[in-house]
Amino acid sequence: MQPSIVGSSSFGILWSKTFNPKEKWYAKPLVYTPPGQKQLVFTASNQNWIRTFDAVTGAPISARQVQPPFLQSDIGCTDMPDTIGIVGTPVIDPDTNTVYFFAKGYQNNAASGGVAKGIYKFYAVDIVDLTTRSGFPVLIDGHNADNDPARYIIGGTVLQRASLTLVGGNVYGSFGGHCDLFNYTGYVTGVSTSAGVGVTSMFAMESAPSAPPVDLDIMDQKGGKAGIWMSGMAPATDGDRIFVVTGNGQGHENKDTPASGRSPLSTLDETVANLAIKGGKLSLQDYFEPYEYIGMDAGDRDLGSGGVALLDPSVFKGTNGVSRIAVTIGKNGKAYIMNADNLGGFKLGPGATDNILQTIIAPNAVFGGAGSYPLEGGYIYFTPVGAPTFAYKLGLDQNGSPLFSKVGQSVDSSAGRVGVGVPTVTTYKGQSGTGIVWVTDVDGGLKAYKAVPDASGNLVRINIPPTGALNKFQRPAFGDGRLYVTDNNARLICMGSPVSIPLNCTGPVNFGDVTLGDTKTVQVRCTALIPITKLNGLATQDATFQVSNSSLPQGSLVTGAQFSFPVTWNLTQESIKDAAGASFGAVSPGVKTSSLVISTTNGVAQYSNSLPITLQGNEVSSAAFLSLTPAEVDLGGIVVGSPGAATGLDSAFIISNIGSSPLKIIGYAYTGTEIDGGDGGVTYTNTTDSKSGTIIGNGFTSTDLPAVGSTVAAGQSFTVPINFNANNVGNYQSLFNIWTNGGTKYVLLTGSATTAPIAKLAVETSEGGWDTSGIMDFGTVNAGTTKTRRLRICNVGGSALLITKSKPPIQAELRAENPSSDLHEGQSIPATECAYAPIDIAAAPEAPNNPPHDVSDVWILNTDDLTFGVHDVQIKATIVSRQLGPTYPNGTAQYTYLGCYSDLNPRQLQKSWDLGVRNENDVCQQQCQSLGYRFAGTEYHTQLYIRLQS
Repeated sequence: MQPSIVGSSSFGILWSKTFNPKEKWYAKPLVYTPPGQKQLVFTASNQNWIRTFDAVTGAPISARQVQPPFLQSDIGCTDMPDTIGIVGTPVIDPDTNTVYFFAKGYQNNAASGGVAKGIYKFYAVDIVDLTTRSGFPVLIDGHNADNDPARYIIGGTVLQRASLTLVGGNVYGSFGGHCDLFNYTGYVTGVSTSAGVGVTSMFAMESAPSAPPVDLDIMDQKGGKAGIWMSGMAPATDGDRIFVVTGNGQGHENKDTPASGRSPLSTLDETVANLAIKGGKLSLQDYFEPYEYIGMDAGDRDLGSGGVALLDPSVFKGTNGVSRIAVTIGKNGKAYIMNADNLGGFKLGPGATDNILQTIIAPNAVFGGAGSYPLEGGYIYFTPVGAPTFAYKLGLDQNGSPLFSKVGQSVDSSAGRVGVGVPTVTTYKGQSGTGIVWVTDVDGGLKAYKAVPDASGNLVRINIPPTGALNKFQRPAFGDGRLYVTDNNARLICMGSPVSIPLNCTGPVNFGDVTLGDTKTVQVRCTALIPITKLNGLATQDATFQVSNSSLPQGSLVTGAQFSFPVTWNLTQESIKDAAGASFGAVSPGVKTSSLVISTTNGVAQYSNSLPITLQGNEVSSAAFLSLTPAEVDLGGIVVGSPGAATGLDSAFIISNIGSSPLKIIGYAYTGTEIDGGDGGVTYTNTTDSKSGTIIGNGFTSTDLPAVGSTVAAGQSFTVPINFNANNVGNYQSLFNIWTNGGTKYVLLTGSATTAPIAKLAVETSEGGWDTSGIMDFGTVNAGTTKTRRLRICNVGGSALLITKSKPPIQAELRAENPSSDLHEGQSIPATECAYAPIDIAAAPEAPNNPPHDVSDVWILNTDDLTFGVHDVQIKATIVSRQLGPTYPNGTAQYTYLGCYSDLNPRQLQKSWDLGVRNENDVCQQQCQSLGYRFAGTEYHTQLYIRLQS
């Protein structure tokens, strides 16, 4: 995609297709060119319809419904209205021209049946004619989890939301829940692409022993949860492993105890999981779990609202050993930048926080994850709800560790509701300077930006024709200079160049400020660019924008004919309220964007028969309206008793009134550490004053909290400083609630307090024990052999220990085995764990009877344990060669090896004997000594030559 063409008047909507009433696409369209055939577009819908189209003309090729879809009315969750069929984006195997997908329906292909009779089937379909491959579909229900055979999938209770991933002859799909209802467990399921094999792997994200016991009542929410949905992103893979992110769960095996990501964990809620693939089977090999995961569960701050982006390792890497970077960002508004080869475990960072490369705080929740651009230095992008799209550029800190810095953002903001898709980046033939960031918006439609921000830090918007509001969590599909997206009204849209439009209409249509409860009407003026047979009608994406077909001129229009019609933004029935039955969503004041579409019958061929027009305005509340940002304030970790603990940790949140009337603060209260309250509900405590400020949570204070009864003027905001301090070890979290006449909201406050790390150094002895003297003495080591002992640092404190200095020995005969990776600078050692470094005395081969020689060196070490100090670990050994012939009482040979020489006429060693095959150096030397000679040599193995003196 060329930015110059995309931003020109020649780029626009080439064609669009409309299908069944209430049909929607959660699965993204796929573009594919079968060998020797023309390019096609494949779609799969919520009604279980699959279709193919000519990618250029939009002409239908094939279509079929694989089975009746599941009914949304059976579950009560309104996240997906009407029907639930194919939701996760399918995957195409180009080697076989086969497309694979999961479809939800009922037993025996019934049209209804309730939750208990809901099932999932896995299909393999010929991409050309859409016929089902032999041996398919495969029933997914009833297969037991490999890591907990008591658990199995019941299709009616789960949702296959994430896109599919094809790895090594197996397709992997991920399962979560419907609005966290029912008795469900999150799964990753592998199905073979070979006929007759079926399910090859079923990995449960919550399993025994720490998950809730299996409950046979499907309505009882005790399945452990930890669903995988990732706003439709696919599990990420780089060959022999896949990465998934989970949501809320129930097991909480780690509780508050730090744990290595390499250790077993049976409750993988709120985690990034690295699952190894071996023989098609999945097993946990690493994970990351945010230290405040229990609070995230309680506050519905799904880590798994976004998937994992594995960044291009040729660009996104460090010089400190980080060779692959993984990024995820979710509802808690934190972007976690991780080492893909060492995700970070749980609470292994400083102060028992997160042991990852970087945490970036976003202003709001993110759904759909992060996008990336590997050219021009490397960028990542994410779009929080109701916020701009942000751009961060890759850099390195002084230690060579990857570090992203914010370098730009879009001027416009995304929809203030869930559904914005993951940023997608294209280039023109991989050329620098051609990057475009594409973002799909549930209100504003498709947006495009130049990938590199300008000098002012702006992501420059590229003007493209409006598509109208798009379905949630979409991303465009691309092929040969064209792109394809789907909207909420059963429409598949193709954009590209060239394009011809029938009308030129004023746009965007700006309504300005409109108060909830009022209306405003704006005239839209249009000019016919070609002869038009008929104006068929008007349609808007948002019902609050009202139009009437009767306002359009009747009959045909000639080229140049002008007309106008009114559009009314009717907010008389709109109110500020939460959306019932949905897992996320609310109506709030702010800029709103939608579109209307004029449909035409044209008198000239090859012109578009629809023209979208952007509608926008600022929805204003006449009443007060409370806004709190961010939704979570993470104060980080504090080490009890450390110098920094005296002042605590600081941060802030913002109280804003985005309404048009004064906001009156009625009261404040906070919860204790147990913020979910269990069956007894949440217990709140009113704020009180202390010497350090107003107590707003367990361990949290503020020195500038607006007084109860005070008012915040319309459009005004206050930044509230927060300090976290604690004298007792533990995980601290509180929900701080604010009650006002403009609504009630809360902010999640989190922090952690631990004891200091304590480093204990020891060296391995020859008997396999451990010595704390700091001296590693190998004693004698025979030439040509290798001896190995280990250096050990144990952390017996309460928080992760950081190695701040490490200078290992690297001599030829005395060396650390892995000087760049064992006990390296920057290495973190979890509490109660040890790290080891093998050290070798690799004595070089020597001729016999060489004199012994000593080798010695030091390994310089220090840690962030302030009582540890610099340690010079002394390492030494004596290397001895083989001693032959006569020896002194101490075992040293009386004859010293001088070397290999050529002794020609006249010979220096005048006398000789032929000792036969029994001759060896030691025999030769023994014979020489018995005859009273000082020099001896052997030749041809059998011959002895001697000399009396030099």
